[in-house]
Amino acid sequence: MLTADPRIDTSRPWKLTAVDAPAGRRAGAWRAAELAEADWKLPIPARCLQEIEAVVHLLRAHPVPTLVLTPAEFALDACRDFMLQVRSVLDDGAGFAVLDRLPVDAYAKSELTAIYWLLSQMIARPVAQSFVGTLLYDVWDTGQKTSTRVRADLTSEDLSWHTDYGFNQPPPYIGLLTLRTSRSGGASSTANLHTGHDALLQRDPALVQRLYEPFVWNRQGEHPEDAPICTANPIFATLGDRLRARFNRSLQPAGYRLIGQEIDPAGARALNTLHDVLSEPEHSFDFVLEAGQIEFLNNYRIAHRRTAFEDYEEPERKRHLVRIFLRDEGRRSYMG
Repeated sequence: MLTADPRIDTSRPWKLTAVDAPAGRRAGAWRAAELAEADWKLPIPARCLQEIEAVVHLLRAHPVPTLVLTPAEFALDACRDFMLQVRSVLDDGAGFAVLDRLPVDAYAKSELTAIYWLLSQMIARPVAQSFVGTLLYDVWDTGQKTSTRVRADLTSEDLSWHTDYGFNQPPPYIGLLTLRTSRSGGASSTANLHTGHDALLQRDPALVQRLYEPFVWNRQGEHPEDAPICTANPIFATLGDRLRARFNRSLQPAGYRLIGQEIDPAGARALNTLHDVLSEPEHSFDFVLEAGQIEFLNNYRIAHRRTAFEDYEEPERKRHLVRIFLRDEGRRSYMG
C-alpha cells in the first residue's frame, strides 16, 4: 500500500477490484496468429478519398485554421460511414486500425493534418495532449534524451510497451498520422493487454493482483506548478464487465525515484513480467507505418511500441508523425 504523500495525487484512481479468471476468452482478446490483415488494415474507400479531395480544394479556396474545422461543415457521408467501421474495429475488433492511405504527394502537410483532424472527430472529440493545451502533437526526434520532463516520443530512442497518458486521465482512443518515415528503424508493434492479463493470470495470479493495486507514476512535469508531481493508479481496473489497462513501466520507477522511494519488489516483478508476456511473439503484432497511413488505437486495451530509428540529416525529410487524443467524457483540457 502507498503511504500518504503530498507529492502523489490519489484523486483519480481507477476502481480496484478482485481478480477473477475469465470463464472463456475475454472479449477483445487476440493472439497475433489470429489476426488477418483485413482485421486491422482498412483501405480508405474511393468515395471517401473523393470527398477528401473536395475538402482540400475548398480549403485552398477558403483557408481557415485547422482547429476550427468540424465534419458538419463538409459533405463527408462516405467518410462518416468509413469512420464508423474504424470505431467498430477499435471497440469490438482488433482494437487498432491502420487507414491506408492519404495521398502525401498530392497534399501539403497542413492539408493532410486538416483531413486527419476531421476524420478523427468522427471517432470522438479531440482533447489536449499537454498541460498547455496542445491538440495536435508532433512526434519527431528533437535531439533530446528521455528524462523526467522529456517525453520519449520526442527522441529517436526505442519506445517500450506503453499506453498513452497513463499517469492521468487516459483518452480511450489515440491516433497517429504518418507524414514522413525515418531512414531506417522506427517499426511499430501492438499487443493486446487483455490477452496479456489473462496469460499472466494463468501463470502467476499474485502478480496480476499486484497490477490491480496502485503504482506511483511520474507525471513528466505535465501539471500545474503547485500540483503533486506524481499520481497513483493501478495497471488494470474494471468498469462494469470491461477490463481497462494503462501501462508504461518506465514511468513507475521514475515516479518512485521522484518521491525518494523504491518500487516494491512485487510491483517491479509484475511490471517486468507483463512486459515480457506482451513481447512474446504470439502476443504481439509487428508492422511498419508508411507515409500517408493513419493508425488509431484503443488506448484502454492495446499497448504499442516503436523501435529506435536513424533519421535523415535534412530537416524536411525527418520522420514526422502527428498524434491526437480522442475522448468524449470530461473536460477537453489535459487534466480531463
